[in-house]
Amino acid sequence: MATPVGSPARQQQVPEPAALDALVRRLRQLPDRQRRFAVTATGARRQHGIRPELLAALTAAGVPYVGEGDDRLHDAYDLGNAALHLGLVSVQSRSMRSWARALTTAAPAYRLEVVAGCPVPGHPGPCGYGVLTARGRRAAEGGPVDARLAELVVRPVREWPELPTKVRELLHEVGDIGFFLLPEAVRWDQAFMWRTRMADCGGAAAWLVSEGERRGLRTRFSFGVLVAQPYSTPHCWAEFLVDGVWVPVDPLLVRALNDWGGLDARDVPPDGRPGALFHRLSARFTKVVSHAGVWAPVSIPTERLDGDAGADGAGAG
Repeated sequence: MATPVGSPARQQQVPEPAALDALVRRLRQLPDRQRRFAVTATGARRQHGIRPELLAALTAAGVPYVGEGDDRLHDAYDLGNAALHLGLVSVQSRSMRSWARALTTAAPAYRLEVVAGCPVPGHPGPCGYGVLTARGRRAAEGGPVDARLAELVVRPVREWPELPTKVRELLHEVGDIGFFLLPEAVRWDQAFMWRTRMADCGGAAAWLVSEGERRGLRTRFSFGVLVAQPYSTPHCWAEFLVDGVWVPVDPLLVRALNDWGGLDARDVPPDGRPGALFHRLSARFTKVVSHAGVWAPVSIPTERLDGDAGADGAGAG
């Protein structure tokens, strides 16, 4: 993963041109047809911590845009990745800091609520939602346009078997793959990952599973929830069977937390086991909430439970 060239304390300084040029060259590896130009200068500042002078420098270095002057629009993936790799205080970096805290100071249990919004408001009749359950199935729920659909209690597992040497060697093979936010059209493309050395956790997990199987390792793909306050988030990772236990791994995420989330690599290295963060729901990437077959926007408010969590919870494996 590329070393950040900025830090939250330096976020108002514009990096040296050589550093911006190197970053923009990586961003330009994403095909232009995958860009969606919708972020204004105001959105760049509010969502990504990119102030006008830095946005101007990124534009001069070659970050794509459409429009002119105050009407310029940028791609959210370009700006989100720039914010991360420049070490800015952004929506993404704040989320990573909350994930790092959850990994190192996991509570005995967490209560998660699944809250969905209607993707096609104005249709006749009530909304019909399908909510992904822990067994990879969907439970039908009816409700208003904005609905609280489910609640679950997750008890993180903190102790995991040691990963065998063959698994660690496999994790090290993605050591030079940089973590980037990627659109759906390329995130699963393994040729793109190895050509550009860019991936997100889903694409890296898919490669680890396929390559692990090729080498005779017992492995599986997992989709579920990354559990952290104040909001949990859908996530993908790989798991390896060790001494009868499915052990979660996610080297790209851990390196991102080492670089941008304040997680000390001496405590949790990239080939470590971040299982305290994860709650598995499915063996494939899918919708957390669907609405008549369409992806529904979802948020997962999460609260820490330090006392008796009750008997309705589930383990993180």
